[in-house]
Amino acid sequence: MRAQENKDRFRELLTDEDVEKIEESHREAHTATTIEVDEEFGNILIKVGNKAPKTSREGMALVTIGVDENGEVAYISIEPEDEDLVKFIRNIRERR
Repeated sequence: MRAQENKDRFRELLTDEDVEKIEESHREAHTATTIEVDEEFGNILIKVGNKAPKTSREGMALVTIGVDENGEVAYISIEPEDEDLVKFIRNIRERR
């Protein structure tokens, strides 16, 4: 009940434009991540939302892939050996 009261109060204070901006911000922050596995070459591609890449880097790295009991990707850890790749990864902004 308290949650509905809070929601009603926010609707009294916010305009439709405010609500749209909040919803858009939420959509941007919670984009879906897609994992694609190329079974022929063994590549894994992780897509974050519908973003188009501006730039990318390649380099040598140790990659660890954890799978769950269903054989699906649970995590991927990338430990770059290439110094340029290390710098590139450090400059990637993490959004949560």
